[in-house]
Amino acid sequence: MNYTTYLFDFDYTLADSSRGIVTCFQNVLKRHGYTAVTDEEIKRTIGKTLEDSFSILTGITDAQQLADFKKEYGKEADEHMTVNTMLFLETKSVLIALKDAGARIGIISTKFRFRIKELLSLHFPENFMDIIIGGEDVKTAKPSPEGLLLAIKQLHVTKAETLYIGDSIVDAETAQAAGVDFAGVTHGVTTAQELGRYPHRKIMATLEELLDKDEEQLLSKNEEPPCKNDTLPDKCNEPQQPDCSSDTPALPESTPPTPRKKKRISTGQTILLALFLWLAYEELEYSSGTWLFPLLFVLTLWGIIQKRKLLPERVTAFIDPWWHPYAVRLRALHLKLVRGKQAPPNSEESCTCRNCETIYIGNYCPRCGQSRKTPRYRFSNALKNILGGFTNIDNGFGRTLIDLLYRPGYMIRDFIDGKRIQYFRPFQTLFILAALYIMAVQIIDPDALKKRETPKEKQDIEDIIAARDELIQDRDKAQSETEKRVLDITIKSLEKSLDKAAKKSEKTSSAKRVSDGDDKGVMDELFDASSEVGTKLEKYFENSPFLQKVWNLLKSWAHGNKAFSIIATLPLFALATLIAFHRKRYKLNYNLTEHVFIQAYIACQILFLSIVILPFNGHARVNDLYELPWWFIFALFWWDYKQLYSTSWWRSFWRTILMFFYALLLITLFAVIVALLVMGILYILKPFI
Repeated sequence: MNYTTYLFDFDYTLADSSRGIVTCFQNVLKRHGYTAVTDEEIKRTIGKTLEDSFSILTGITDAQQLADFKKEYGKEADEHMTVNTMLFLETKSVLIALKDAGARIGIISTKFRFRIKELLSLHFPENFMDIIIGGEDVKTAKPSPEGLLLAIKQLHVTKAETLYIGDSIVDAETAQAAGVDFAGVTHGVTTAQELGRYPHRKIMATLEELLDKDEEQLLSKNEEPPCKNDTLPDKCNEPQQPDCSSDTPALPESTPPTPRKKKRISTGQTILLALFLWLAYEELEYSSGTWLFPLLFVLTLWGIIQKRKLLPERVTAFIDPWWHPYAVRLRALHLKLVRGKQAPPNSEESCTCRNCETIYIGNYCPRCGQSRKTPRYRFSNALKNILGGFTNIDNGFGRTLIDLLYRPGYMIRDFIDGKRIQYFRPFQTLFILAALYIMAVQIIDPDALKKRETPKEKQDIEDIIAARDELIQDRDKAQSETEKRVLDITIKSLEKSLDKAAKKSEKTSSAKRVSDGDDKGVMDELFDASSEVGTKLEKYFENSPFLQKVWNLLKSWAHGNKAFSIIATLPLFALATLIAFHRKRYKLNYNLTEHVFIQAYIACQILFLSIVILPFNGHARVNDLYELPWWFIFALFWWDYKQLYSTSWWRSFWRTILMFFYALLLITLFAVIVALLVMGILYILKPFI
């Protein structure tokens, strides 16, 4: 459609909130004895104001009583509404497609704006919608055009380039009163025939039909809207009345509802499924106790089926009744994760502070900050106080660690958005965790900080020699000839592997060795210079105790210093994340500095888990960034980004892969630049030392 602005109704247009609305209405009505009201009757009132809905359902016209019903409904909605509200399957993809195409989108609803934002925050970045007009923003509700006209005015657009999409007769009347083109969608209880009696551009079965390019010529904004009454063009904007003289009502010409379109699986998705299937087969065939790739295959297959709408309607109808209770619980958990720990309500009773004797109202003294809850010491609260001394550093360290375990992305987003007192700062947390890691290593594996890492080739040779010697001893002790023969074959295989490893090690050593010829290249000279300068610097530092200590400190930083290694990689991961999650049309409001803080918190999360699993490993890998396996670290980044950027699991998965790819490129580039700079400096300083 050739429009620049798309304004939507909310209930039954973008989201199915019928379960929540019906639950809230029924709880209020049954509390007052109205037990005969059916769910269908309640659904027919969706789109009207709460006062009008209660009046229709109960027959009450007293304003005060209707206002009391509204207050009770609000309390019920706080508990049941958002949890029981689901976006339609195509809503997110359609809105993103419109946004990516440069269109402005907004919502005009009788629902409160904060409740709409509460649901949208679970699926979209902040400020994704260009405008949201709720029931509290207007004096008169729909079908009054006040909200629609207000949105048009604030967006600085014309009526001609605006399309209003709704599901009910109220929405059609609102668009007609505002003089704005209307498109109906049959998500709700209003039929296509009922919507078709009003001026419209299109009647749709799903919102996906907004993206149909086949309709562009027909629905060009230069064309007149379709009108059945050819003899009275001035009546085109009036509601079409059914022809009562006929047995069947005459309906205006409109686009008939079409069944939900099913999309084909793309080539990329097919290749991905085939790859995961092959990896799953290999994992099940040649390994035991691991189910990573089979699980990835099942999840990917289910995601594609859901996204492409490949399940038949009968299957969907069969699954929905038993799946919905679990979906509601998952949504409730999701909301809890997003909100985090809620501040307790302020006490309205006056209190005298036991510390400074200030009289105040609230939970904390405004003068000294002491809590109004200051009980006498007993065994229970004394133990809690002692444990709090270890976990609540600056009243936020323990809470930060707990939030990093179960809601890391949302916690980081809260900190960036301004909740700075509630959480411990990222770099302070990182240094404390690094110190705790060193303490844990000294307890579990004290020799780890003393020993140097053996080169990989040398370590492999030593392992092969040890295995070979052990097998030779077993062969000498063997009694049967068959066992000796098997051991001989194994020993010969190990000797071949030993020869290969020795040759590989020799090649590596020769590549690093500096040749003695007269035709040395620049790199050879640089290696010579670096070795000579390094030796002379050490001899020079020996004459100065202070410089010797500094030199030894610098040399030790690269060995067993996780904090330094992690901090050195933070800017690179931050830049890689910024590039990977960049969007053209709507960017998240995180700059490079904020991305550094984000990566610091993620590093704290991974380092904390490394400390937790250290006792189970029994040894420490001090030269590695973390103790965790690579696939687990990837899963943590995937999970964190999903929460932080409010993306789907699928998008977060691919963006995370892209981030690691960019990070690898940046780390490689940074290492090459540093190596060249160091070798260049040493080459320049060679004549002066």
